[in-house]
Amino acid sequence: MDQLIAKLQRAIALSDDDRSSLLAIFSNRRYFKRGRDILREGEQPEHVHVIIAGWAAHRVTLVDGSRQTTAFLMPGDFCNGETTLLKHLDHSVVALTPVTIGTATRERLTALLLDRPNVAKAFWQTTLVDAAVLRTWLVNIAHQKAYQRIAHLMCELHTRLSCLGLVSGSTCAVPLTQEQLGNALGLTSIHVNRMLKRLRNEGLMEFQKRTLTLHNLEELHAVAGFNSRYLHVKPIH
Repeated sequence: MDQLIAKLQRAIALSDDDRSSLLAIFSNRRYFKRGRDILREGEQPEHVHVIIAGWAAHRVTLVDGSRQTTAFLMPGDFCNGETTLLKHLDHSVVALTPVTIGTATRERLTALLLDRPNVAKAFWQTTLVDAAVLRTWLVNIAHQKAYQRIAHLMCELHTRLSCLGLVSGSTCAVPLTQEQLGNALGLTSIHVNRMLKRLRNEGLMEFQKRTLTLHNLEELHAVAGFNSRYLHVKPIH
């Protein structure tokens, strides 16, 4: 839960009572193996889930049975924050690694948000940032070439992991396959592989054995057209 508290406090300072209340309502734990659905599209969940450990993804199933990834979830991310207001899920949540989840009933979280305005402000900011990330993905898929798409996503993941304190020097663990990257970017795994090799050969970054190393951060940001403003990584107060 440390990651969730840290993420919310980037939006607004939380009191000791705010933090202890959050910890109390998300005290229940569930565990999922890699590849398992945490939540299913069309489901009416009674609980809100937050990632404690591991990575997951939002996926939407198309009429032909194929699935499109629309978000990568890390520790501290809500799986289904919209459940506080919306009845049905319009996406599934799948575990990309072994995942530990903290759960709170929709009623308890809603009551907490009504009772503690700073928690509510921080919670809704995370929801708005999620929407900003999705908009950015949409624009990149529609208008950027494969090279820029991959570079941009790697910059985004590196920035998010850095905010969680999960970057060591220029290196961080990114437990994604090339197929999973392609599913998020609208590319085949073969195309992803070619672009990763190009980025490596140009000395910008390296992604091997699910480890990301950025060799030239400034230049990588430039070729990707990356600006972290949409992630709102600095406090807003």
